[in-house]
Amino acid sequence: MGRYYSGDIEGKFMFAVQSSDAGTRFGAFECSSGYIEYCVNRESYKDIVRVLASIKSRGHVDKVKNMFEKVNGYNDKIMEEHGVTRKDLSEYADYNLGEQMKVWFDENENEDCLYFNAEL
Repeated sequence: MGRYYSGDIEGKFMFAVQSSDAGTRFGAFECSSGYIEYCVNRESYKDIVRVLASIKSRGHVDKVKNMFEKVNGYNDKIMEEHGVTRKDLSEYADYNLGEQMKVWFDENENEDCLYFNAEL
């Protein structure tokens, strides 16, 4: 079971790793209750790029990608064998969310805000 987000971008939060409020890291703010409705202003674009670069530079993304190239899925044993921590998984999951935001803004140059809903 997992929680999804949808709207201008969509996907699934990484199970037992990624919080529904992961979007706030990239400048999203909650719009209403029930589902978390987020809006990310284009003004946050530079912050999105900065946070993505910061995550990438610490090696979390590459470690998890390397693990997933070798195995389909993960558990504590697999993570240990590949030197992947829960922090690595969390950063990898957030990186993927932030990358979706960046790509959306890149592809929708005339839009000022990106909207998405996240299941609680």
